[in-house]
Amino acid sequence: MIDARPAPFFIGDSTALDFINSLAAPRSVEFEWLASGADVLDWLVEAGLITVDEQSVLRQPKHRTALDLAAEDIRAFREDFRSFVSDIIEDKQVPADHQMIIKLNRLMGQGKQLLRLFPSGSNDKGFELKIIHEIQCADDLLPRITTACAEFVAQADLKHVRRCEGSGCTLFFHDISKNHKRRWCSMEVCGNRAKAAAYRKRS
Repeated sequence: MIDARPAPFFIGDSTALDFINSLAAPRSVEFEWLASGADVLDWLVEAGLITVDEQSVLRQPKHRTALDLAAEDIRAFREDFRSFVSDIIEDKQVPADHQMIIKLNRLMGQGKQLLRLFPSGSNDKGFELKIIHEIQCADDLLPRITTACAEFVAQADLKHVRRCEGSGCTLFFHDISKNHKRRWCSMEVCGNRAKAAAYRKRS
């Protein structure tokens, strides 16, 4: 019996890490949430990287082939970025001349960039100014994704970027807990499994 694909995991406390986690084996079974162009749109909406209106435009039949091709490029970039984050976990730093930095700058330079005002989440500011990549075609999706990845590189505390310690789990997260002692993708999944295994070992 084939395991049904669960809902995507948004446990990374970082959109970039959630992007990596769109291919994951949370229970030792690998799931792919970006298998097609339609899957990519579904995931991007849930991740908050594109709006419902933006994805509706790209779901028109004329975009179908280009969208599936774009999904291939997005998956390839994801695996490159996964390797990069794995290096971060080991080294806790990013050299200025790292190939991923060069790639991010190149990909962010593609597509049409716009300045837009958005309501601020802060109580003391009404609006904040952001640069966004306009979504007009399937090729505009990757620059939007790479911008989120670049924000992660610029803003994350790299020494707290981790991989879940659960047996067989491949999920990544940014540990923003107060004491920085998070070990699991979630206590409900890998945390409880580890506790149960430890209990059986003591019994």
